[in-house]
This record gives sequence, structure tokens and C-alpha cells, in this order.
Amino acid sequence: MRIKTKLLDLDEGFRLARNIELSIESKEIVTPKKALSASQDKYHNETVLKNDAIRGLIEVYRHIDREKLHKMMTENSHAAKFGYEVSSSLREVKPDKEITVGIVEYDGKGEVPNTRETSFLLDILNNPRLDMATVPILPRLTCENYIKFLDRFAEVYKSSSFLPALAPCIPHYSSLDIADLFEYYAKKDVFENNLICVDFNGSNPVSQYIFVSMIVREAIMLEKEFGQPIFLHAVNLKYGKATRKQIAVPAKDLIIFTMGFDSFGANHKIVPISSAIGAYELKTKLLNRADYGYYSLNIAKDIIDDARSYEIKLGDVLSNEKVAKFFNAERQGLEATKISEVITEHELKKYIESKTHMRNERILEKVRKVHENALQKRL
Repeated sequence: MRIKTKLLDLDEGFRLARNIELSIESKEIVTPKKALSASQDKYHNETVLKNDAIRGLIEVYRHIDREKLHKMMTENSHAAKFGYEVSSSLREVKPDKEITVGIVEYDGKGEVPNTRETSFLLDILNNPRLDMATVPILPRLTCENYIKFLDRFAEVYKSSSFLPALAPCIPHYSSLDIADLFEYYAKKDVFENNLICVDFNGSNPVSQYIFVSMIVREAIMLEKEFGQPIFLHAVNLKYGKATRKQIAVPAKDLIIFTMGFDSFGANHKIVPISSAIGAYELKTKLLNRADYGYYSLNIAKDIIDDARSYEIKLGDVLSNEKVAKFFNAERQGLEATKISEVITEHELKKYIESKTHMRNERILEKVRKVHENALQKRL
């Protein structure tokens, strides 16, 4: 196994919160960590942020549907364009210092990819700029069929010269499916056994506390089996759902660090505009580190204190709303660093409880339930 993990510290109030050292080759990071998104869209490529305090872990996430996959399989120009876009998005990444993880979401309309499709998905991830890659996420595929795909993916992998370390992925499945997947991965030696990518499918860890509990509980059992910490990385995590009744949306994304997860990346899920999704929810929200609330622009200018030395300032967003993603990524990254420091002081519970919006919606109660469920012994 190429990925190494080492437990550095545990918080006393939130026993699942921890500092872990993750290393691969000569690169290493200390958690908690916000993964910066390396996007081909210049307004979504968070790697342009320069602050060393928030750098270290880079997430390269790409959506591919069946039509796009087949175009790349049959036309070299499409495959070359895809590779160029990935490389271009990593221009600001320091290859000798920062850890890059590649994630592909492939929509095959509920069908298991055949051997040729599976082989090409592997080829897409076999990029020399990636340190790690996860098994592709396949939406609309049942867990039973996903395991069939994993068998095929593992067989193709064995016959290839794959450069990145290959990590397991847990899609957003039911509790029973999660247990089956953990059992499957534990028996397969082609996958790294100390890092798991978990897809939240655009939801937040508070509303999905049962899902989180199951993931963390299964991971703890594997930690005991393999004798090393399992690094949990959340993808497609959202801060929460916005309603007009709320002045601010609680930062439920950041609370995941109290629940046993070590890092999270951007939410890459596209929200379909329908009668069920109000325009208010889709409006840009900005994170206020002081109280852990996400505020709409018209409110943020009166609430958020921008006196600190930030790379992306509130005025930048008010002038150009498109840089809001950078604004949030910088503050999420700095909060992850602050939480890491507070864990070493064993004061995370006190720190989180000092944030006004973390005392809303019984959030801390859900955190306690995750601890109870995840740490209980299996009968």
C-alpha cells in the first residue's frame, strides 16, 4: 500500500475529531483539510488561491456521461482535449508538495459499464499528475450492480500499469449497502485500505447523520482490523438547505470534522431548477467564520467582518459575484486549519459551541448521535 496514515491527536470533547498525517511518496498533509477543487472553469478552480495554510490537498473531479465517454473512446481529439483540460486545471498545483486525488462520476444511465468502457474509465484516471484516484462514482446504479462493476474494474486494474494509488469509493447508498461495500473492499488487496472517498450526493452531514454514523462505524472496525487510521474524504458535501425563513444557513459542511471525517471537497452536483427548488436556495451564499453561517450577498455586507487579511475580500465578491466560490473556499480552508489547531488543544467542542449557528437546529444533538452510533460495539 502506497498511502500512509498516522494518528497524531484526538479531541477530548468530540472523540471522533482527530489530527491525521496523510502521506504518499514524499508528500504529506495534516488534517482536518479542505480539498481545493481543480476545475476547468476558471471561476471554480480553487487552486488559484495562494495561501499555503489552505493548500496541500487537491481534488480533480470530472463528470462524464456515456456519450462523452464513447466520443473519447472513438475519437482521439476528444480524449486529448479531456487530458489537456485536466492538466490545465492543475497548472497552479505544486507537483512536489501537494497531494492530488482524481474522481470521476460516470453516468451510464443505470447500466454496468462493459469491459471496454471500464478499461477506458481506468485510462482516464491513469494520469501522471494524480497521486491518488478513487473508483468511479456511478449514479443510478444499484449496489449489487456497482459491486459487479468493481469486480470488472479490479480485473482491468490488475492487467494495467496504473500510476496513482487506487482508493475505494462509497456512493450514497443505504446502510445495508454500505456494510456490503466495506466488506467487499476489505477483501480486495488491489485497493488502498486506509483511505476511503464517500459521496454525499449534494447533502449535508447533519441531515445524513445516520449515513455518516454507518460510514464511520464501519471505518473504525476496519481500523482495528488493519491497525491504522482510515482517512475519510467527503465529496459532494453541501452546507445545508436554504429557506426564506433563515437569515443564515448553518455551516453544516464544516461540522463534518467533528464526526470522524478528515477532509471534504467541493459540491459538484448540479442542482436542477424545478418547482421544488426555490430561487432563494440557489442564490450565492457567503461563509462567516465568526458564527458559522452562510449569508446571502444582500445580508453578508452588513454581517461579515472582513477586517482580517484575506486573499479574496467581501468587496471582491460584491463587485463580482463569480468569485464567491474562492471566498468560501479560502475561509473553509482556514477554518479547517483552525480546527486542526484546536484539536491539538483538545478544545474543539468548546470552539464549535461558540459558533452561534452551530447551536441551531439541534445540530450538536446530531453530532452526539453520530458519536453514540459510530462508537457503539457491534453485537
